[in-house]
Amino acid sequence: MRKNAHIIQISGFRGILMAVFVVSCLGAGFIGFPALVAMHAWNFTSNYIAIPTIGYLQGLMLWAIIAITGFIINDRKKYLVAFSPKSQLSEDEIDKIMERVRLQRNAELLNSMILKDIKDKEKTEKSDDKENV
Repeated sequence: MRKNAHIIQISGFRGILMAVFVVSCLGAGFIGFPALVAMHAWNFTSNYIAIPTIGYLQGLMLWAIIAITGFIINDRKKYLVAFSPKSQLSEDEIDKIMERVRLQRNAELLNSMILKDIKDKEKTEKSDDKENV
């Protein structure tokens, strides 16, 4: 089990109401309000530039475009979207991968055989117990 795991415990109707309140506030704060701001900003600029006005749903989509673009641009550790040629595996790497696949397959077969054996033993023990009663 993971150390320092964070567990959220919801108990009772009051806990459910609190969880719904928290989720709705997070949705309003991080999704609803920025979408409303994006809609009003777009419509404000449409008064000075010859572009059509948008509604709330279009403001939500505009906010989603802005947010996703920000995530893609600001992630410097790892690229979310990258264009690169497909790298080929060497023969040694392919052999290692195939060996791991074979080992996993053998382990799965052994586990299924052991589980089947345990179930058979449990059935025979239950039938022996019934006969003794």
